Amino acid sequence: MDSPAETFVASDFRTPPRILIPKLVRSRDQWKAKATTRKRQYRKEKVHSRDLELSRQRWKERALDAEQKLQELQQQLLHAAADLTEACAHLAQLQDDAQKN
Repeated sequence: MDSPAETFVASDFRTPPRILIPKLVRSRDQWKAKATTRKRQYRKEKVHSRDLELSRQRWKERALDAEQKLQELQQQLLHAAADLTEACAHLAQLQDDAQKN
């Protein structure tokens, strides 16, 4: 059995070198081009993914800030409504006292 570390000598091939070498060179060049294309695409997708992640994080922070501000404004509205009710009651009390006097 052949071991993987065993190397082949050019005389082991039946195809003549004038045919074999150009095919091997073409194969190598195609492999390099394919690997380069995939590497570029991988890097492009990695950058795109990173940008999307940052964008989503920014939008999430903005949404949470807006939600928090909405809750604060709702609390202010409730306090203002309570103050208005209290002021109306106080005004009615003062008008009743003014009519009695």
